[in-house]
Amino acid sequence: MAAAVIVAGCGSGKSSSSTSQVAFKAGFATSQKEFRKLGADIARDITGAGAKTDADLAKEFTALATRAEHQSTQLAALQSPAKYRKRIARLVAGFHAMKADLAKIATAATDHDASSAEAATRSLLSDAAKIKTADVSLSKDLGLPGVQGASSTTSTTSTSSSVSATHTSGG
Repeated sequence: MAAAVIVAGCGSGKSSSSTSQVAFKAGFATSQKEFRKLGADIARDITGAGAKTDADLAKEFTALATRAEHQSTQLAALQSPAKYRKRIARLVAGFHAMKADLAKIATAATDHDASSAEAATRSLLSDAAKIKTADVSLSKDLGLPGVQGASSTTSTTSTSSSVSATHTSGG
């Protein structure tokens, strides 16, 4: 009988850990859907930047910056198991940096400053790559679908950065 109590006690600890792993995976998967959509929306807005006014670009990139900040807050709120905390921290930092980059692009559009827009776009690409690396790693460990949209987002963003910067100088 004592052995059964000990075994039951050990099992409940495992179950609690397993439950938190399941809850973390579900929370991360939900956030991941949102931040992958954010990446696709950023790529779309950069790609279409040449056809928009600077005022429109400023408004769109300000909204994207707000969404990036929301992502960092949402990820930081996840109760992550210890083995994932460093990668979650990298994602949170990446989204904070992305928010700053997007805000700089919005400001550059408002100021009609093409060189600042281009510099912020380059920084955005770097930060997006860091986010993608952490996302791929976590997705693999959690058994979530791979990052199909993020790689195309990064390449689309890099090829389109000059469009955004060129348009900004045009007014």
